[in-house]
Amino acid sequence: MFCFIVLLLVVGAGFYFYQKLMTIEREIRAEQKAEGGHTAVAQAPEKPVEDFPDMADLDQQDSSAKIMSGQDSVEEAIISAVAKSPGLIQTELYAQFVDADKKQLQKMIKKMADSGTLRREKQGSSYTLYLA
Repeated sequence: MFCFIVLLLVVGAGFYFYQKLMTIEREIRAEQKAEGGHTAVAQAPEKPVEDFPDMADLDQQDSSAKIMSGQDSVEEAIISAVAKSPGLIQTELYAQFVDADKKQLQKMIKKMADSGTLRREKQGSSYTLYLA
């Protein structure tokens, strides 16, 4: 019974504060309308923000382009890294390629394993890599 009363009090308080906020919003909108729609917002930039590319997208596109342009050299680097230390864990391999995108490396390693260049063995949440 006590919990029900507390619940009613919480719901009632929420409704009260909601109504209070709605009243404040109406007052603000009425003031803005009385001023003739003039707001203190700075003038809009000449170019909308949506027209500028996102920096994270640019970085990802650049790294993808680097990997795709030098795909053979990256594959050779992966092969040489696995040859130097057979049984290399795939997550440790990512640390050696800090400039490359992790997703692109994952796809490349999977493709190399499917083509028979590498052998992957499941170990926990990663794979152990060997030359085929």
